[in-house]
Amino acid sequence: MILNLTKTVDIRKLLDFVLSAKDQSIEVKIHKNTRTNRQNRALHLYFSLVSDELSSAGFELRDLVLDNIPIPITSESIKLLWKQMQEKMYGTTSTTELKTNQISEVYDAMNIVISERLKVHIPFPNFDYKGYE
Repeated sequence: MILNLTKTVDIRKLLDFVLSAKDQSIEVKIHKNTRTNRQNRALHLYFSLVSDELSSAGFELRDLVLDNIPIPITSESIKLLWKQMQEKMYGTTSTTELKTNQISEVYDAMNIVISERLKVHIPFPNFDYKGYE
């Protein structure tokens, strides 16, 4: 059961549930307003889309990060860049720590870097994207 405890009706449901479970154990898990499972799937799809698009255009990671090491662009290298951007912006390295609104903010920053340096725009996947499940 997932309840939003900012709503009175959900608080009542929780109290009713607790009172009805007299001789049982109850485990409570508090969810912070972090990224959703859908956002997580879209995020990993974005890493693949970026790596596929940039690789097929002949780019290497050094073209994006202005380094002189010829590292191929992969989903994992794009994820590493994302996490570095995320750490600079929010001080976190795990996408599980991002709040729902922070996903789009990190994407916007990544998109600016990719667009300005490589002249390529890759939109963030939405739920209508055919590869999104």
